[in-house]
Amino acid sequence: MEFRFLNKKFSYRRFSYSPMYYDERKERLELKKAEYDKLNAENITEDDRKRILRQNLQDSFQRSKHAQTQRSSANIRTIILILVILALGYFIFNGLDDVDVVVKKIM
Repeated sequence: MEFRFLNKKFSYRRFSYSPMYYDERKERLELKKAEYDKLNAENITEDDRKRILRQNLQDSFQRSKHAQTQRSSANIRTIILILVILALGYFIFNGLDDVDVVVKKIM
């Protein structure tokens, strides 16, 4: 009696998998290049011109919104840092004995 499943050599299965990488920034850049080439060729329709203008306005709005968010977060960090420095200066000049009193008042 022969047990083929015991003597069988396993062969590895090979897959031809090539991972895909999607770069949104690169795609947007290629679209803008194509749009500017159309603008330079001067054979652009009115609908394409409106679409390009609308896209440019959306991009500028997103950039300004991002800059505003960055500015506000930087301002908040600056205010917190100033408050911490003022609190440390207060405790250094008035002595560390008042720390317990202040902590009890806060809590």
